[in-house]
Parts: sequence; structure tokens; C-alpha cells
Amino acid sequence: MLALNGLCLPLGCSVSAQVVTTPYQGSPLLGLRGLQAGGEATPFAPPAELKGGFTWGLGVTTTYDSNFFLSQDHPQSELTTDVLPWIKYYSDPTGGAPFSLSANYQPNIRTYLNNSNLDGIDHSGGVSLKAQGAKTLLEAYLNYSTLSGTDRLSGTFVTGTDFTAGMRATYQIAPRTSLFANLSFDKTDYGSSTMVGSDIFMAQVGGFWSATERFSLGPAFSFTRDQSENTGIRDIWSLSMQARYLLGNKLQFIAALGLQDSTNSREAGKSSLGLTGGLTASYAINERLQWDTSVQYNTVPSATDVNYVVNNLSVSTILTRQLLRSSVGLGVEMNFADYTGVGTVNTNVSNQDNLSIFLSYHRKLFSDRVDFDSSIHYSVNRGDADWSQWQITAGLRYAF
Repeated sequence: MLALNGLCLPLGCSVSAQVVTTPYQGSPLLGLRGLQAGGEATPFAPPAELKGGFTWGLGVTTTYDSNFFLSQDHPQSELTTDVLPWIKYYSDPTGGAPFSLSANYQPNIRTYLNNSNLDGIDHSGGVSLKAQGAKTLLEAYLNYSTLSGTDRLSGTFVTGTDFTAGMRATYQIAPRTSLFANLSFDKTDYGSSTMVGSDIFMAQVGGFWSATERFSLGPAFSFTRDQSENTGIRDIWSLSMQARYLLGNKLQFIAALGLQDSTNSREAGKSSLGLTGGLTASYAINERLQWDTSVQYNTVPSATDVNYVVNNLSVSTILTRQLLRSSVGLGVEMNFADYTGVGTVNTNVSNQDNLSIFLSYHRKLFSDRVDFDSSIHYSVNRGDADWSQWQITAGLRYAF
């Protein structure tokens, strides 16, 4: 199982067959998310009762994998145990200070029953700084992670590093109108002669108008440059319209749709016009039942194939039922990876279609200081290699 060290999807870490070699490029939804009341929730958001200081804990997770190397003809099972200590720091988020700081660090000690040569330690850490004014919100973040796991696109066990940094700013120019800007940088490296990392830079500016207290919309203009030894330099210009609808704590809907034009250094004089966009939605059906969904579309350089980029469409949905002291979730995730040539290609690469169905269970134990999590995933892949996979996971997490 991919060791992402706690960096999970909004839908509860639902993915089973992970993709190590397709880094996050930058969502067109960043503009609207950054303009929500109070700013965008960060991965380091503290509990409401925390007044500042350190928190720490320990987690242990065991996973049975029926097809660890994602083989079509000779699947090999594996039992993986991850030991996950963590520590986090928050400045006082409720004291009214204009500046707030949060930081975290989490190592992941990995052990494998049948492949002890893959044992190791992954590291993940980050820091986030926020400055809040009467009309201005500024945020800066820095994250570094070492990655390891069996990659769905390459079909091999992959190790690498991922470094991300960025800044966000919003400024209210009128009671109903705001401006925003985002800068981000993502660098991946796999330390292998057969796999190539990439550098991805994104800049985005836009406006935001609140038509009503519930509905807001505005344009966004962005520029993205990705650079890789496999694909050269690729520039992407895009213009999109973003919209957000909020209905208290019951419904949240954020969407973006627009056009993008891309050029590649290995295709002189040629450009490609296409669509860009994304969607996230959350709906509280009643006090105990909630539905969440996400649609994301990213294009990044292929780490394994020369002169190919990967267009990955991910669609996730989960239905969560709250019980007295526990919750259960049923979800589906679909990934469609389309390989597009950006120069002279010597081999044809098949597209990859992946479907994952999962059932999860979460429960609080021992005065709510211990969390028990378990899940069952079934994944099936069609493309360059046809394979299926079962994953059964159980783990405990204790906050000191």
C-alpha cells in the first residue's frame, strides 16, 4: 500500500491502488476554496478546543494485499505493517492573533512480511503560516514527503520524494467582491534511471462576486509550466469560470469549467486546445447521512514513457452513515488515465482505466482518545495490464 504519510483525499483516503508517479498539478478550484469564510481548511487544522501548543500520537496499521505488485498473471500477496508516530504544533487559533502558525511531522515505519528488502522509513512534514487582516488573507505553506508504494501506472514498486510550496492571497475590494491569487510549485524525484521526476509551477489570478449569501461566481486565469526530461517544457494557459453554492452546513458545491491551450517544446508551432475544470460537492442528507463527491482532471508528464503526458480523470464518491459512536462508509472511485504523445514516440502506450469499490468503518474507543479504522477495497484495472486486487486494512491511532 502506498505510504502517503497521512496525505489523504477529501473522501477519506479511499484509493487503494495508488498513483505515485502522477503528482498533484494544482486544481482550478483553488481560487474559490481560498475565498471561503475563514479561509480554506488546511491539513493542519487544529481541534476547536485547542488553544495552541503541541499534540502528538501514535498509529499502527496492518494491510493485507492480494496482489501487491499489481501483476496480471502471477499475483503475490503481502502483509504490510505501518507504524506512524506523529507530532503537530499550532499557535493559538482562537486568541484573535493576526498571525497563526501550524507545523507537523510524521515518519512512517514500513515493514513487509514477504518482501523485507522493501522495509524502510518514509517521512512527511510541513508548515503553514496564515495572516488575517480586515480585508486581506495571506497564506503560505511548505510540505515535503518521501513516497513509496506499488504504482498503478508503472506497475512497479516506486520510491521517491515530493516537495510542494505555495502562497495564497485574497483581498476584499467591496462588500461582495474580492480578488485572489495563488502561486504553487511541485517537484518530484524518484532517484532512478528508469523513472523521471518533474517540476510543475502554477500561477492563478481571478475575481469573486457574491451574487447572494449562498451563490458566488467569478473568472480565473492561470498559467502552468511543467518540465521533465521525458517531455521537455509544457506551457498551459487557461481561462475558467468558477462557481460556489453554500447552504449552511447542509450543502456545499464548488465547480470550475473553462478552456486551456497548451504548447510543448518538442512540438514547435503546435498548440492543443481542450477543457479544464473540477468539482467538489458535499451534501448532508440528514443528521446521520452524508454524501461527498469529487471530480478532478490533471495533466502531468509521464514518469516512465518518453514524450508522453498523462491525462488523469478521477471521480470519487462516498456515502457515510454516522452511528452512535462510529461511522460506516461505502464508496466508489474511478480513474481514467489517457496517454497523449507530445513529440516523436517510438512505442504505443495503452490507456489505464481503474475502478475501486470500498467499505470503511471508523469507531472511537476509550473515552474518544483512540480511533479504530478498517476498510475493504476491491480494485480492477484494464489497460496495459489487466489485474484485480483485494486490500483489507485495520489500524489504531492514539492521541496523547
